[in-house]
Amino acid sequence: MKKNYAAMFTALLLTISLAGCGGNPQEEPTQPQQTARAIEVMKLSKESISNEYTYSGKVAPKEEAQVFSTIAGKIAQTNYEIGDSVKKGAVLFRMDTSDLNNQLNVLQASLTAAEASIASAQTNLELANGASMQSQIESAKAALENAELNYNNAKTNYDNNKVLFDAGILSQAEMDQIQLAYNSAEVTYNQAKESYDLVANKMPAENQRKAEDAYNAAVAQKASIHAQMQSTQKTIGDATVTAPISGVITAKNVVAGTVLSQSSPAYVITDMSKVKIDVAVTQEVINTLSVGQQVNVTLSAVSKEPFTATITTINPAANAQGTYDVQVELDNGNGVLKVGMLAEVSFTKESAENTIVLPRDCVIEKNEEVYVFVEEAGKAKKVPVVTGIDTGETIQIVTGLEEGMNVVTKGQTYLSDGEDVEIAASSNAGTTDSSTSSAENTTISNEEKSDSTSNKKEE
Repeated sequence: MKKNYAAMFTALLLTISLAGCGGNPQEEPTQPQQTARAIEVMKLSKESISNEYTYSGKVAPKEEAQVFSTIAGKIAQTNYEIGDSVKKGAVLFRMDTSDLNNQLNVLQASLTAAEASIASAQTNLELANGASMQSQIESAKAALENAELNYNNAKTNYDNNKVLFDAGILSQAEMDQIQLAYNSAEVTYNQAKESYDLVANKMPAENQRKAEDAYNAAVAQKASIHAQMQSTQKTIGDATVTAPISGVITAKNVVAGTVLSQSSPAYVITDMSKVKIDVAVTQEVINTLSVGQQVNVTLSAVSKEPFTATITTINPAANAQGTYDVQVELDNGNGVLKVGMLAEVSFTKESAENTIVLPRDCVIEKNEEVYVFVEEAGKAKKVPVVTGIDTGETIQIVTGLEEGMNVVTKGQTYLSDGEDVEIAASSNAGTTDSSTSSAENTTISNEEKSDSTSNKKEE
């Protein structure tokens, strides 16, 4: 143990001796030089900014037609399958019309008979006051004239014999015979007048009415049969079912040879040349929208680039959830958009062009101040600003900054006004993401360099 202490003491003396010989007792230790804070900056230029609200919806066809048959029966023929494209007016399917055709033939025969009845009634109408009627009138007239003549003779005879009877020349019995003959002639004359009036005046009008009624009945029967034929022909026409719109067959519920079901559509045709998307927007957005306004629609299943759509309808009344239904429409000429795809519809609430825009985290809000740091001649300068549109990621600077300024985008959190800074990296407006990583790497490198310099000076 004593030997070890002696060796250590000897080594210590030797070390002190060497230090005294090689050092300068009046020289003070060198202090490490303070370095500038590493920052990232971006040179300002004017650009645009917009505040968008995004809502989810699903792609739906602009138009869809469910095709039913207006008649029941058996399917005779089908022409399209699911997935086939179809043009408006194309024949989708046909119903069996054999029974209808038979019914039409029966009606055609009935129509021929009705036309014959009309011809006969027409003849009777024309003959209602023809030669036969005129002959009856002439006969009645002759009978009337003869009865009138007999009546006048009987009356003259009666008047003459009445004078003789009153003078007592004729007996009562003779006068009674003369009276009877006179009364008989009078009755015959009155009957002849009534008969003539009936034949000459009343019968022609009655015959005319009867003939007209018969003719009208025949015409009505023809019209009824004709209407039945038209109805049957329409039903036969309806048996051929055509496409009401152009599109793609998306459902088929008919099979040739089977009876048509009336509970489901025979075909469903979907027009996908244009699609619509329904979304429900909040009250903060509804008053900024108008029909015809263009909006962006993102369908991640199809493309990362947004599609341009147009607002077609806006419901001014809130739904049960307190939101407002808005429908947008976009072209789908290439058919890449499918029914049911998820879509994100973005509505611009406010926007500005040709303005200063910064990443949101460049702006510091502290102690009721809103400011940013800019770099000027190696110094950090605190600049108060007035902000505008705030998207959450970027923010508009209304006043306080100008184009060409170097705004601190990394390292500004702990800066002080007037502090020395060193630009580690810079970027143009709108490229802060890529520069952030670079700034972090550069900052680490500067710190390592500072530590290395300090250690070297201490050595």
